[in-house]
Amino acid sequence: MRVVQVSAHFPPNFVSGGTLVPQRIARAVAAAGHESLVYAGYLDEERRPLETWTTTDGDVDVRWIVTTPWTAWNDPLNYLNPEVAEDFARWLEDVRPDVVHFHSLQTLGGSLVTAARDAGAKVVVTMHDFWWFCARQFLVSAELQPCSLVVSCGTCACAAGRVHLEVRDAVLAEHLAAADMVLAPSASAARVLAANGVPLDRVRVDENGVPGDPGTTTGAAGASYRSVAAGATDPKSTTGAGEPLRLMYAGGAEPLKGVDVLAEATRQLRDVAGWQLDMYGVAASPPRDLPTSVRTLEPFEPEQLASVMAAHDVLVLPSVARESHSILTREALTAGLAVVCSDTLGPEEAVDHGRNGLVVPAADPEALAAALRGLIEQPDLARAMKGQGSVTRVRTTAEQAEGLVALYRELTTVEAERRPEEGEEIDREAALQLMRKVLFVVGIQGAPLRYRAHLPAEALRMIGLDVEVRHYRDPALPHLVQEVDALVLYRVPATVQVLSLVDSVRGRERRIPVLYDVDDLIFDPSLKDQVHGLANLPENEVALWWRGVARYRTTMETADMFVGSTAELCRHATAVTGLPARRFANGVGLLLAQVSDQEVTRARAPGPLRIGYFSGTTTHDADWAAVEPAVLQVMEDHPEVELWLGGHVVPTSALEPVASRIRRLPFVPWHQLPALLRDVDVCLAPLTGDSQFNEAKSAIKWLEAALVETPVVASSTEPFREAVEHGRTGFLATSSQEWAAAVGELLDDVALRRRVGTQARRDALLRWSPHLQGEVYLENLLAAAEQVRLRGPRVPTDWEAVADDEPFSAADSVVDAYALPTGRRLVPASVVGHPFVRKLASARRVYRADGLRGVSDRTMQAVRRGVDRVR
Repeated sequence: MRVVQVSAHFPPNFVSGGTLVPQRIARAVAAAGHESLVYAGYLDEERRPLETWTTTDGDVDVRWIVTTPWTAWNDPLNYLNPEVAEDFARWLEDVRPDVVHFHSLQTLGGSLVTAARDAGAKVVVTMHDFWWFCARQFLVSAELQPCSLVVSCGTCACAAGRVHLEVRDAVLAEHLAAADMVLAPSASAARVLAANGVPLDRVRVDENGVPGDPGTTTGAAGASYRSVAAGATDPKSTTGAGEPLRLMYAGGAEPLKGVDVLAEATRQLRDVAGWQLDMYGVAASPPRDLPTSVRTLEPFEPEQLASVMAAHDVLVLPSVARESHSILTREALTAGLAVVCSDTLGPEEAVDHGRNGLVVPAADPEALAAALRGLIEQPDLARAMKGQGSVTRVRTTAEQAEGLVALYRELTTVEAERRPEEGEEIDREAALQLMRKVLFVVGIQGAPLRYRAHLPAEALRMIGLDVEVRHYRDPALPHLVQEVDALVLYRVPATVQVLSLVDSVRGRERRIPVLYDVDDLIFDPSLKDQVHGLANLPENEVALWWRGVARYRTTMETADMFVGSTAELCRHATAVTGLPARRFANGVGLLLAQVSDQEVTRARAPGPLRIGYFSGTTTHDADWAAVEPAVLQVMEDHPEVELWLGGHVVPTSALEPVASRIRRLPFVPWHQLPALLRDVDVCLAPLTGDSQFNEAKSAIKWLEAALVETPVVASSTEPFREAVEHGRTGFLATSSQEWAAAVGELLDDVALRRRVGTQARRDALLRWSPHLQGEVYLENLLAAAEQVRLRGPRVPTDWEAVADDEPFSAADSVVDAYALPTGRRLVPASVVGHPFVRKLASARRVYRADGLRGVSDRTMQAVRRGVDRVR
């Protein structure tokens, strides 16, 4: 094979962990008997831009091109450099490689990936950082604060503003599509790539190797390691009782490595005895006002690594930059040190919080100081963490090289040998071509509409589909259903017109799927004893509610497939209707994520600690009553704590003793909720137990609080158990004692609140980002289309239809807009929902549809109805 490594920088011109990897791979390819070449950028102010020449690195030919002028993150030529691309394409014509493996591409430009594909080579891209969707490479703002892990869900201005970023990322995504394989240096980095839209079927983990032989000392996860520290046969004994805890930092003076965060943390430890910190690589520009326990030193040479680590107990890695891996973390753990690291992805895969080290939120000197203080004041804890090794297996550089050579062979294997399932892939491509236009027809407004129609529509648009969301009374529906490739009915009650609409779909020459989506158990009349929220409603409203259930079920019976938000919903739908069911969990939408991202950048409002509960409907009084005794106990135990009750919940008289510390908040629009969630310290998500209805409810309350890093204590229903890792991303409770204990523990420990909040936000974004959600919904649509193709449309059942007559009407077909207010002054929800305001909006829609005559006719109809009611 002839294999090319491409890197923006390369030794000896530029030496770093990121440049040593492609150099090692290139050398290993040559050592394996293959022809190995490198195309690399060169930084030198004395050389002419775009100057090229060739040198050798052992058996590797290195083609250099000067790219000095384009290192700035905000330079468009940093990500798209046509002149470099032209040179690269000409060079490829000469060398004709079988495989081109890209590493860093800043200054060279993403179009080189397309050029390699066009030259006939198989293309591999390793994302050593996050440059492909973050212009600053490391998901960190110019203010050195962590950005949203999913770039589209954030508001960071990045290197040159959001417009520049969005244009840049769109261009790079087109070029990345030319890659056959995208490699991530760690599993956590792979999750970030997928959540940012890199197709899952092309992502593979290729962990960076650690130089040397890991050896034979047993590590934490059953892997084997040998300490690289000479003489450190018993790492736990290197610091004796009464001796200072020896800390080390090796990130140099680079702010992205957290030098300023660590410096501030040490200032907070000035009054603590029993520790010493060696900061390597900062002697030339030491931080100001450091305690006397800190020594600023010159960087050490690679061959000194063993002796340096042998002289220390704990590696402190306070990086602000998101790390796709961390060789130093693994080297330290292998040497028997404990590691205190920031939550920057790569290091965390090797560190198990509380066992072989500690994990603290990035860019948080208070949290870092608290963690170090704990180790200094409890030396036995620090000693117990030493010698534990990495929690994941440490890979060698030789293993990495061997795996990559195998991957290159795999990619260049003859197509017929490599793809026995080619026919299946062709069928899938055909199915994708036939699923381009989707129509959501909805029957409800508010949060349900947003989560079950607007958000999947948004996610599908992000992967290239044409999607519309319309009300079930929209006069355009009879025309629209004739043009779409799939029809999704979300919470649509049966009407004569809706049933006719489905019949017209069935009458089309080409069969298309009809799906029914709902996020509550509101299609089974047998569950009357399960719905606690109806107890306070008048009898006529209860009857109307259950007639609605029958109407929902009637529409559902006409569908080919059910889509539900929780596993219990899907199971129950299949059990009572026989419909095949697919899952689409409620996930993250761009707009809520962006508003939440803005809130995360600010500190919580000053004041006492706060417990929060926010109710979006009038049916949650029973849920609140289930947790109220625990809340009262916590407030009695913590006399400074406030309780914020938002929305429609009504507390009982049991809270009278703490009434002065209860703050009642009105229901607010969804885009104002993140600000309230951010300002509470612990959020509650209770549901009454032993209720199938509640077991089917999704974990939205956890999700929304997680996006602003507010920790949640939730009922232990199935959806919350799926969403929450107890103790890491939230707490689960089943009894009043468990509720009180979890809330109390969070209130008493600011570091725990901070860690749980940041971990929860990460999980929310990486599990349910819009990019991932779009692929999930697309798979549901394709499955429904295949079902209809193979088995035909749904066969009518013996369900007795219940439908009302609701003619199509422009005035009654409003769909709440999915948008943020454009002005600074937000209209209160009470005003938006006022009947008069809604009538004005209705008149505007009629005017647009039917003109002034339509408004006049509609007004006269309303007057006649009023006269009839008086009579």
